[in-house]
Amino acid sequence: MATQLSQQNSEAELQASFRQHLPQRLRTLLRRARAQCRVGWDCNVLRSLHDEIGQLAGACGRYGMLETGERLLALESALAPAVAAREVPDAATTAEIDTLLDSLRPHLQQVSPGPGLPAWMQEPPPSAARAPFPRCEMPPAGYWLQLGIVDASVVVEMAAAANEAGAPQSDPPALPEHPRGPRVRIVNDDDPLVNELLLRLDQEGCDVALVERLDGLLEQLRGAPPDLAVVIADGHTALEQLSAALREARRDPAHRVRLLVLLRASDIELRLRALRAGADRCIALPAAAGETVGAALELAIVDEESPYRILIVDDDAPQALFAQAILRRAGMETRVMGESLPVLDELDRFQPDLLLLDLNMPDCDGFELTALIREREGYVNTPIVFLSGDQDEDRQFAALDAGGDDFLMKPIRPTHLVAAVTNRVRRARAAASRTRRKRRRDAATGLHERMQLLDALSEHLAASGGYAAQGGLLAVDLDDAGALCERIGLNAFDQLLTQLGDFLLKRVRAGNMTARHGQAGFLVFSPLRGEKELLALAREITAAADDERFGTQALAVRLVCAVCAFDAATSESAVALAAVEHTLAAARVQPERIAVHSALAPDPNALAQRISAALAHGSFDLAFQPVIPIRGAAGPHYQALLRLRHGERELTAAELIPAAQRAGYIAAVDAWVVERCIGILAQQQREGDPVCLFVSQSLQGWEDPERRAQLAARIAAAGADPESLVLEFRCEEARNGLRGLVELAPALKQAGVRLSLAGVNADAVGAGWIDHLPLDFVKLAPDLADAELEEVVRNAHSHNLRVIAPRIETVARAEHLRAASVDLLQGNHFRAPAAALDHPFPGNEA
Repeated sequence: MATQLSQQNSEAELQASFRQHLPQRLRTLLRRARAQCRVGWDCNVLRSLHDEIGQLAGACGRYGMLETGERLLALESALAPAVAAREVPDAATTAEIDTLLDSLRPHLQQVSPGPGLPAWMQEPPPSAARAPFPRCEMPPAGYWLQLGIVDASVVVEMAAAANEAGAPQSDPPALPEHPRGPRVRIVNDDDPLVNELLLRLDQEGCDVALVERLDGLLEQLRGAPPDLAVVIADGHTALEQLSAALREARRDPAHRVRLLVLLRASDIELRLRALRAGADRCIALPAAAGETVGAALELAIVDEESPYRILIVDDDAPQALFAQAILRRAGMETRVMGESLPVLDELDRFQPDLLLLDLNMPDCDGFELTALIREREGYVNTPIVFLSGDQDEDRQFAALDAGGDDFLMKPIRPTHLVAAVTNRVRRARAAASRTRRKRRRDAATGLHERMQLLDALSEHLAASGGYAAQGGLLAVDLDDAGALCERIGLNAFDQLLTQLGDFLLKRVRAGNMTARHGQAGFLVFSPLRGEKELLALAREITAAADDERFGTQALAVRLVCAVCAFDAATSESAVALAAVEHTLAAARVQPERIAVHSALAPDPNALAQRISAALAHGSFDLAFQPVIPIRGAAGPHYQALLRLRHGERELTAAELIPAAQRAGYIAAVDAWVVERCIGILAQQQREGDPVCLFVSQSLQGWEDPERRAQLAARIAAAGADPESLVLEFRCEEARNGLRGLVELAPALKQAGVRLSLAGVNADAVGAGWIDHLPLDFVKLAPDLADAELEEVVRNAHSHNLRVIAPRIETVARAEHLRAASVDLLQGNHFRAPAAALDHPFPGNEA
């Protein structure tokens, strides 16, 4: 009964939230559709509107708003033929759509509970009636909860007292307002993500509302600042005005207004503008709703958490009490200790968010105490801030080297101390929250959520930098699941899958993630196990399952397993999942019901056949990634990236190049890319807007001497500047074919092109490659340590080579590399060419 009431209450909360925000969603929808009717239809916007209207109509029907739902369904039906035909509506259809949009205007007002609710819910609660109460009746069970009132005992007691007295009563005391969460204000925008964000944050208990323009947000910042502001920004957004208002609102360090900026463009310049305006987090659009909601909640709930716990360790009692008084006034919970060694026993009792240490103490100084604290596993990442009057810079650096996070000098201004402590604790809590969320398991089953597993998988593959990532996937599927479900029923089938998940978790060791996959399967992501280990685990699981009985009916089941170790072609999670499905299909026909992806014979749709067909029909494509000069060089630079569309997927170079090498097509693929890039360079030069293109090539593709000899002639015939073409070879390949590269490089230089070597690290420098190859650029290997980075950059600059840093995704990383004297940055920001590669390059954008 309690479970049913909880479900009813949850449904009522969702219903109330939807009704509250529906008028605003309809206004946004009408504005977008009106704009299309006036200026002409765009196919992508048309499909987006059609899908959004369908979802909104379904929700209206679900929550009893039948008339609004019917009008939305009529509008969806009017759009459907054009969407199905992949055309835009004609004049007659546009006029019909315009009329249907007018019919929605009466529904833009705040919606009443409506006919879809029981009659008793459409009446006001007794506490809202005119006083004195005409009569006091007890409402149905759960009434107050469904209206958003948590504690109705006050109303119940008033009702009982009124019935007993039978006399007129004075005005009832006001009910305690239903507590709301953090105040979130979102600047309205046509992006559908705004509506999704609005609804999801409201469901999470936030006090969320839209403001129509940025001016409205600025007024709120000057009056009653929210806990979180959300802004969608592009190059025209007045972020400078927002910055001034935000600085003023943040003068109180105990209540810091946070700012989430959703970027319409993913270039570094816009991200920098947002960060300079005071953004706490920037997310490039398009982005998944889950990621955006998670980031908003992470920022919004900071001040909703328990007070910050600060452990102050200082043998100077007046100084310690001074710091304690300042931090307590800022709302923090503090504890002071005058001796060092007892701190180790106090850590687990107090569980501080941050330790504020003096440097010079008699029994154990700050260096030694920090080292002891860092030895404890639970306090490896706990912020440690030194507050000392020691002006010796060497000792200050030594304190940081011992494991400290910051060093503050005495005497210190109170606002400085509060800000330093607050920022450190806020970031530490946010990082811990993010880690917990990524690794959160379902309380009932012990499994991870599928999206968590896919996020972790994507991060793992992205960190490999184009090389073969460690680890792999193991898929476990229930054979003949459909027939089994029909035979035993849905409830029994669900119980069987729950028991099967528990069976897998007992055999999948720590360090792996396990989630449901498909209708009756599970996916295990192992970041460290190779193919042999995953195969052994698959055999262990299938053998154990044959001896086990599952479900309430103690049934024997058959499991099939797919082992997919990551290789160089596994560039993203979609590729890995496609490999899993292909391997599972093969496993179902194997005698032991296990298949290994690397051992599968090529199927008719293998990459080799697709590449052959693309070469025959010229159906490859190129994408362009900006390479941004930050020192010296002028003019736009781009990396040309090979792409091939296959159905709904777009194959990347990381998948295509290894397959082309194995099939013997690499020379033809490389020649196609170079030929197309020469054409683009010539066209840009004729139009007076020259660019420089970096083109990845393989040594195998240049083994033909005739191709080397023809390069200069091809460039001259096209009318392109040979120096605008940079041919790039990879260190990984050069290690096995250095002699070939040494012979090839001078021949290419004779054609006037420039050369780049990618994946350069200290080993390549030590081997003398930079000394002996006629290079113009070197591209750094990913994630170099600072010492190695400094050595490579210094050596490259001594040979007058320009240094490129690839895969830049954060402003902090870009600033770090700029300080290290890197010349160009290559970030994960893509430009797709227009039809026939007639791509209008910008002048010099990120």
